[in-house]
Amino acid sequence: MAFITPKNIPKFIMFLPIIGILITTILLSSITIYTIKNNFEKEKKSITTQFFDNLQKTTKQRVELTYNIIDALYKDTKNYKHTIKIMQKVLSKMRWDKKGYIFVFDFYGNTLYHPNHYYMTINRWNFERNGVKIIRLLIQEALKHPNGTYVKYLAYNPDGSPKQKVSFVKVYKPLKIVIGNGVYLNYLDKELLKKQKDTKNILNTIIKNTLITSVIILVLMLVIIYYFASILKNLFTKYNEEIHQEKTILFKKANFDLLTNLHNREHFLLELKEYLNLIKRNNKKLAVLFVDLDHFKEINDTLGHQYGDKVLKTIAHRLKKSIKGTNIVSRFGGDEFVILLYDIDPKNITDLIETILNKIKEPIILNKEKYYLSASIGISIAPIDSHDANKLVKYSDTAMYKAKKAGKDRFEFYTNSMSDEANKRIILKNALHQALENQEFLLYFQPQIDKAQKLYGMEVLIRWNHPTEGILSPYYFMPLAIEIGIIDKIDLWVIEQAIIQYKKWLQKNYNPGIISCNITMKQLEKSDFIESLKELFKKHDFNAKYLNLELTEESIMKNPKKSIDMINKIKELGININIDDFGTGYSSLAYLKKFPVSKLKIDRSFIKDIPQNKDDEVIVKTVIDLAKNLHLKIVAEGVETKIQKDFIFENGGDIIQGYFYSPPIDADKFEEKFLKDTNGSK
Repeated sequence: MAFITPKNIPKFIMFLPIIGILITTILLSSITIYTIKNNFEKEKKSITTQFFDNLQKTTKQRVELTYNIIDALYKDTKNYKHTIKIMQKVLSKMRWDKKGYIFVFDFYGNTLYHPNHYYMTINRWNFERNGVKIIRLLIQEALKHPNGTYVKYLAYNPDGSPKQKVSFVKVYKPLKIVIGNGVYLNYLDKELLKKQKDTKNILNTIIKNTLITSVIILVLMLVIIYYFASILKNLFTKYNEEIHQEKTILFKKANFDLLTNLHNREHFLLELKEYLNLIKRNNKKLAVLFVDLDHFKEINDTLGHQYGDKVLKTIAHRLKKSIKGTNIVSRFGGDEFVILLYDIDPKNITDLIETILNKIKEPIILNKEKYYLSASIGISIAPIDSHDANKLVKYSDTAMYKAKKAGKDRFEFYTNSMSDEANKRIILKNALHQALENQEFLLYFQPQIDKAQKLYGMEVLIRWNHPTEGILSPYYFMPLAIEIGIIDKIDLWVIEQAIIQYKKWLQKNYNPGIISCNITMKQLEKSDFIESLKELFKKHDFNAKYLNLELTEESIMKNPKKSIDMINKIKELGININIDDFGTGYSSLAYLKKFPVSKLKIDRSFIKDIPQNKDDEVIVKTVIDLAKNLHLKIVAEGVETKIQKDFIFENGGDIIQGYFYSPPIDADKFEEKFLKDTNGSK
């Protein structure tokens, strides 16, 4: 090599490391630049995909919102033209982000609404793009999918260039229209574009500074490259960690209940489907348990949602501890939990269910007091009952309602007959909404007789004169009334109708005595209940001292302190309060002394087996003695024989109610039998 001479060897030796460092710097810079760009492109692709997924969901939400608006307008007016006119005004005022808009067509291609009002004057049925009649395609696809669907097609961007577009469309049948919202696939969120631009600017600045620094001073370039590489590594490490954390949070939100950390409904159904495929291959069985807490709403209503949430977290923890292995616990919403038990023997499953029920019944400390809950559980078995995930949940839910109806704090296995009962239950619930308006309820009266064999008063009982089922007792419909939230209206209706009938009897110069009406704690908890009673008394000129209100022992003991306050407010009106079904709950004597009540009603379950059951006789005598010590009157209900009547009166009972004197009867029969005599008249 002629250019290498002894004179320039030192220079060559001096520049050789520099050349090596320069080559190394260039290589490292190139590798760094490639790595940064590669990682950036991957993240860009991921973010863009997620963006479009979210944007498609947004189009559906917009259509569903517009659908609900149009539905409300139409139900209010029942007039096509008027509804369309108002709809156009409403939609014209609505503004969407991300360049979205709503369009509405009728089934014949007429544009009923479009942000560009020019289109609202033309029929676009045969409007064609790239050989496809777009409007016709949207309408036909919407008609095929009643719940709405996405349709992808070639559209034109506002700048005139052809662009792919996705629209979510849904039919509103009453007006024969199609509602839609579309998104051009070349649009990206402004924040995403800004983020991409900022990241590219940072990348270009790093590359430029790295190259300039390498040229200026190679030695320092090594330090700077290392320094910048560390910064870049930390930045992207932090960025990746944030993305990973965000993915973890999103996964948790999508698959788990945030309050209890249990599987949510959607995730549970996915897991159930996987397990169903597994048992099909392995020839095993699994069980689905639908768990519904008894009286949970009373805790929410009396103590507040903060304590209700604490109860749910406690129950969730107990359920998780009760099951092991591959079994799954999920929260379906509210106070409902669903459990998957894999590889079970249906004959031995009852032991585990009993364990779960007992675990739930352990006391829960709330506000320094012990509260007790129970649960009703329904069970379906796969593949015995079904191999379909949704049906198994539905069947276990049906069985749970059977358990709740049978008395709660128990479990029931699904049977085919339950489906018929569940359908009947749905029909009854729907009809119950109209029963008050249609005047289908009736009042029945059961007499209460004192020791002198004179009429003391009566208990007012409700019956439902169902159009097809005939006369139904409260056993069939009162739980439904509580469930759908109309029990307060029914209670007030019973009280008012009882007062009206009472006044009629007074006008005939009869002496009906005391009328007793049943109410629920839900009624007492309503802020306007006291005012409603005052209005009734004033409206009908009724003296409150002739009215007794009956509350079950179990309901008032759910929150004794609050019950005492509520009952005191009722007493201030002059109304007497009775404790109904006494002996079936768990009254504390300390609280019983504080309750401002007038009577205890001994539950019929303690009367029906007298004189055969000596234990019941002891219980009844004890309750009577307790009442006397507390200066309370005793009403014994369910008395059917003379022996039972004599036993009650001989042991100090005050009033008897039961079939021995009369079953519940309508007003005319009651008047004829108990008021038109010397004992009943004034």
